Amino acid sequence: MNLKILIADDDFDNRTILTQALEGAGFSVVQATDGQEAVDTALKELPVLIFMDLSMPKMSGWEAAKRLRQFPQMAQVPIFAFTAHALQGDETKAKAAGCDDFVTKPCVPREVVKKVQEWLKAKKAIC
Repeated sequence: MNLKILIADDDFDNRTILTQALEGAGFSVVQATDGQEAVDTALKELPVLIFMDLSMPKMSGWEAAKRLRQFPQMAQVPIFAFTAHALQGDETKAKAAGCDDFVTKPCVPREVVKKVQEWLKAKKAIC
C-alpha cells in the first residue's frame, strides 16, 4: 500500500503509538512535532491523510489546519484532529478549523487504523 500519513503531535509517545499502528497496517508515516513543522512537512511530503494534534508549540494545530486548507494541494487531504480536547463543542471547532474528523486521545490504535482505512477507501486512495 505504502500511502503516506503525517502525524503531527508534540508528544513522543502519541506519535510512536500511532506510527506503529499505521506502519503495521502498511502505511508510510512522516512526523512533525509542532504546528509549523506540520505545515512544512505536509507541503513537502503530500500525505494522503494528516493527524493533527490541536495543542502544539510554535503554531497550534487549529492554525496549522487552517493554513493547510489555503493550499490547493491540501484542500482535499483529510485532516483528523488528534487531541485530548474532548469537551462539548471541541469537535465542532476542529471542523470549523478545517479538520474532517476527530480522534480523541487516548485512542485505540486498531480503531484508528480502521477509521483511516474507511476514509481512504471512500476517497478511493485504497481499494
